[in-house]
Amino acid sequence: MAFETYECQTCGDDFQAFEDSKAATNQYCSPRCEVDGEGL
Repeated sequence: MAFETYECQTCGDDFQAFEDSKAATNQYCSPRCEVDGEGL
């Protein structure tokens, strides 16, 4: 298993995550971006 590069859906920054991880699935680079992206 290897890291892949993704672009955050909220801030646009690139981040690395395992392809089967939650971060890769929802494409948020941090909990803060996830909260902002989900409108919580």
